Amino acid sequence: MGAVLHKKSILKKTLEVGGSTLLSRFFGIIREVLLVRFLGAGALSDAFLTAYKIPNSLRKIFAEGALSAAFIPTLVGIVRKDRSQANSLMTLAFLFFEGIVLILCGVIMWYAQEVIATIAPGFSSEQVANTVPFLRILMPFIFFISSSALLAGALQSVGHFFIPAFSPVLLNIVFISGLIVCLTFELPVETLCFVILAGGFLQFMAHVWMYFKLHFTFAGIKPETWKHFAKVLTKFFPCLISMSVMEIGLFIDTSFASYLRAGSVSLIHYSNRFMGIPLGVFAVAFSTILLPHFSRVSAYAPKRLSFYLLESAKFVFWVTVPVIFVMGFFAEKIFHTIFLSKKFTLAQVNEAQYILIAFLLGLFFFSLNKILLNIYYSLHIAWTPAIVSIFGTGINIYLNYVLIGHMQATGLALATSISGMVQTLLFVLFLHKNFDFRFYPGNFLRFVLRYCLQLALILSSGFVVYQFLETAIATLPAWLANFLLFKIGFWLWVGPLIGLIFFGIYFSRKMFKIDMHFLD
Repeated sequence: MGAVLHKKSILKKTLEVGGSTLLSRFFGIIREVLLVRFLGAGALSDAFLTAYKIPNSLRKIFAEGALSAAFIPTLVGIVRKDRSQANSLMTLAFLFFEGIVLILCGVIMWYAQEVIATIAPGFSSEQVANTVPFLRILMPFIFFISSSALLAGALQSVGHFFIPAFSPVLLNIVFISGLIVCLTFELPVETLCFVILAGGFLQFMAHVWMYFKLHFTFAGIKPETWKHFAKVLTKFFPCLISMSVMEIGLFIDTSFASYLRAGSVSLIHYSNRFMGIPLGVFAVAFSTILLPHFSRVSAYAPKRLSFYLLESAKFVFWVTVPVIFVMGFFAEKIFHTIFLSKKFTLAQVNEAQYILIAFLLGLFFFSLNKILLNIYYSLHIAWTPAIVSIFGTGINIYLNYVLIGHMQATGLALATSISGMVQTLLFVLFLHKNFDFRFYPGNFLRFVLRYCLQLALILSSGFVVYQFLETAIATLPAWLANFLLFKIGFWLWVGPLIGLIFFGIYFSRKMFKIDMHFLD
């Protein structure tokens, strides 16, 4: 239970978590398509998505972010020694953190109008009035999700990742069902908000069930429990600052976007959702598995973390770079074939395309930052990433001012990507300077050069095949050609082609002498 994971176990568990996340993202695409059919990309969708962003961002702070980063490394050590102490710590953590969340929910619900006016100062009074009831219904969602995250920390400490990974799938199924009902019976947006709240409750109950099934309980608080909890808090507050700064940066992006034409907030959301597919399926899954592993390695061989950082960077680069090229190439097709409708115009398709490309430019850095953060947290260093995050947010705000006038919403996405690049550089520099990390630049550069040669050959071959198939399909009867080139049928032949490209990248890597610890 407390042993260091072998690389096969890491890869297997990453695939397990990533598979569940991929299923969740697949349902997420269906959800976004139905959401566009229901709300479009205008003032109403901006109002709903702004309201939904608030509990969702708090989830990343209290659930996926600071709470997990501070709690899991401590719990891993306690579970290995004394399960009863872990149960006591869970009781105290639940009372403390969820008490804060409940108070926060009440304050935001009471001052909902002021919160919306602060977050989206460019909204008209009508848009603010539309957003307030959505926010008041959705706020309790964060209680269920943050409670689930706390329980997920216990599950992950003993190597169980399925329920935490599958629960977003469950939420998406509920979300989609609610959208179908709302579309069919033309129900108001408030109904959808209540459905989302019910989905959060189901997630919570799934975690409760597995928590007790794995023989965890809630025990009485002992004097020693306070010592363990103090260690959690010393890491939680700087982690909270770090995660809060990131989410504040996103809210600032929303504030800027609220001054742009109606629908800009929605276009940024939809584009970010597609960029989030590879980020969630791979980077989040990989970093989730590595956090408890890094915590164990740092306890017995901290110098080995330098090796793991090198191999993690190679693995992240290997996965994300072809994704960037493929998604960037098909960015226009993604929105044209899936979203184009009376409520999502061709002009919005073109704008969303460039926003997505701007986000994709930062994908490698966003992904690597998750690994770097986990290295800091496994070393029980929380203030350094907090300071780096504050600086990165400052860069993001400055670039928003610079780029929004020239590039509109695309400029906001590009500012976010550049900020991610800056944070990666600072994370690496601080690890080298303060913790004597080695980075093996020659090793990484050789890997990059060989991989770029491989990608150049395989992607260019894939492009030739794509052009040939596109030309051949254009000769088919007009209705069929239209379906296969401009509708959802486009992905019936492009999807398998993309799959072949990635299989080619995987199976030909040895020909180019590309070695990776996590695959070999």
